[in-house]
Amino acid sequence: METGAGTVRAFWARHPRLGTGIVVTFCLLAGPGIEVLWWGPEQADRWDLTVGVVVALSLIGRRSWPWWVLAVTVAGDALTEGMLVAAFAVAMYSLAANRSLNEATAGTVGSLAVLGAEAVHRSGRDGLGTFLFFYGITVVGAVLTGATVATRRRYVQALLDRAARLAREKEQEGLLAAARERARIAHDLHDIVAHNLTIMVRLADGATAVADTDPQRSRKAVERAADLGREAMKDMRRLLGVLHDGSADVPGDLETLIETFRIAGLPVTLRRRGPDPTSPGLQRVVFRIVQEALTNALRYAEKPTEVLADLDYSGDPIRIAVVDDGRGTTPAPSVGSEQGLNAMRERAALYGGTVEAGPQPVGWAVHVSLPHPTEDTDD
Repeated sequence: METGAGTVRAFWARHPRLGTGIVVTFCLLAGPGIEVLWWGPEQADRWDLTVGVVVALSLIGRRSWPWWVLAVTVAGDALTEGMLVAAFAVAMYSLAANRSLNEATAGTVGSLAVLGAEAVHRSGRDGLGTFLFFYGITVVGAVLTGATVATRRRYVQALLDRAARLAREKEQEGLLAAARERARIAHDLHDIVAHNLTIMVRLADGATAVADTDPQRSRKAVERAADLGREAMKDMRRLLGVLHDGSADVPGDLETLIETFRIAGLPVTLRRRGPDPTSPGLQRVVFRIVQEALTNALRYAEKPTEVLADLDYSGDPIRIAVVDDGRGTTPAPSVGSEQGLNAMRERAALYGGTVEAGPQPVGWAVHVSLPHPTEDTDD
């Protein structure tokens, strides 16, 4: 809620020309106007009136050129023998409000020195005490008021700058979060589409190869390919649901995954040690990493006799190893894009883990290390 003082400041901020007009008019009345009232229009000193008008009009530029306005005001006050105290106070206030405290101090010392010397010259040392009393009060009041306004102005500007910086940081965080979400969705799409299509193609090829010699096995492969297609469609719908409502992806079942690869012709053995992770996010990472590693083995391993998926949950970090004894497990340049390996590394990095993948004396191995999370850190 805006206070009364805040309303007044807001009004003057919206009407700067009105404020300038009031200040100039007041200084005209407090300088030349008093002389006219005191001596009368005919006996008033025209020199003093002219200087007073020039000084009052110079106050129009008090915000942009406070030093020049102060110099003109001090000179005019000295020439009119102290008739422009009000204009001098406004000039000192403007210097303190629009420049630094050091500049205001320098202006105060310089102005008092000039006007004090003029007062001594005019009235002798007896007039110095009166000058210091009246002008000291005027300068102290004007400078303190101006410095207070300047301090508050800088404080408000600092708050505005901080708010703008926080807004920019929030916007940047939103962009980074969106980029991370896009990367996660891209990885999930790769897992769902590329992996399932690889297995479905392999199942279809196998069903075609044994269609005449072993119809039962061919039928089983086709049925499994159809089931896998339906599961892929369900995964896609779940992923699209995540895009709409922001809910977390549900970890898949490893046993079903392993059985699918076995039906596709990959001799997979699953070995687990220790209790499964309680974090759904970590379960999802493990599932996707095993899925990616087995898909690569299905694609590139030539005639493997054993593919071991070893999941060791008993220690910290969790260790995952997928090792095959096939040949030719390095992806061909025209086939492998390393998208899957990059996805595995990024998924593991979300939990502070690492991925090492490469050829062995026989076959190919993927080794993953995942620290146990202190809390659920679903991506």
